Amino acid sequence: MKNGKKYLAYKIIYLSLKHIKNKIKGDPITFLRKAIRMLNPGIRIKKINEGDLVITELGFEQGICIAIKWLLRSARQRSGTNIIFKLSSELIDATKGNGYAIREKERIIRIAELNRTIAYFA
Repeated sequence: MKNGKKYLAYKIIYLSLKHIKNKIKGDPITFLRKAIRMLNPGIRIKKINEGDLVITELGFEQGICIAIKWLLRSARQRSGTNIIFKLSSELIDATKGNGYAIREKERIIRIAELNRTIAYFA
């Protein structure tokens, strides 16, 4: 929701779920849950000092918030004019395992694994 426009946010979500229902021929709510579950990173990287990174676990609700932020950011970055179609196509790509949001999750996990090995050898 931007600038308090709650009705517009509801309308965008409703129409994008309707578009998913027409495209996939399934329940769009379970589709949305699956996409958010696949995007939940489970970990967060915090910067402590210059060059020092600490990996912390995320709670379930914090992971959902981050997954939704990644979905919206990746939908805004897609080419096209209509946010409804961009959001629905990003949700479809997220459940298939590709798209910008999935790449963001993989990038975070890759950085976390790199720092785990560095901390192990240090």
